[in-house]
Amino acid sequence: METERDSILIVDDNTTNLDIMQAILDKEGYQTTTTDDSSECLEILKTLLPDLILLDISMPGMNGLEVCKALQMDSRTTHIPVIFVTGLTDNKTITEAFESGGTDYVKKPINRAEFLARIKSVLSRQKYKNSLLEKERLIGVLEMAGAVCHELNQPLQVIQLYTEAIAPSSLRDKAARDSLEQIRKQTLRMGQITRKIMHITKYESRDYLNGVRIIDIEKASSP
Repeated sequence: METERDSILIVDDNTTNLDIMQAILDKEGYQTTTTDDSSECLEILKTLLPDLILLDISMPGMNGLEVCKALQMDSRTTHIPVIFVTGLTDNKTITEAFESGGTDYVKKPINRAEFLARIKSVLSRQKYKNSLLEKERLIGVLEMAGAVCHELNQPLQVIQLYTEAIAPSSLRDKAARDSLEQIRKQTLRMGQITRKIMHITKYESRDYLNGVRIIDIEKASSP
């Protein structure tokens, strides 16, 4: 099975630089998209959300610093790490690069080893950060689910009491008896699920719909 490749958007008004960076990254197995126009970069990001953006600073129209600031203002792109690829390495420019939201920078002309090392480092940090955020999100979901389950327990107990109070043997209609038995069984099952959710300590998540992941209740464990 082919593993999903990291995607990188390369933005540089110098087509020679674009070709060099794309050739290096394609050889390393990255999925690349390129543009030599800063405005087109923002258009591309309306439909494509890469794992990383390589961004030149000196470009006509919007420069790289302005592009990066625009990315930080957009909730869809603010999480995407940006590595500036630039020949401008004076303290003022580098400070502005980080202040605009840049994650790192690579000097031109590109040193292949340094270029790849910085990209791998930024991508690794981003994946680790994403995994922590996902873990925190799932913990929050579990805490909320536990509170909901706590509130559901009382009405479930009431339903169980009422179903037990109506003796199935007293019902003459077989369909009614079968329906009552199903209500009893499903209510007991719901009670088991809510109690399990309230005490989950270890869990696995699984794909659900439209890229959403949910906790697999069947594989979850409790003390």
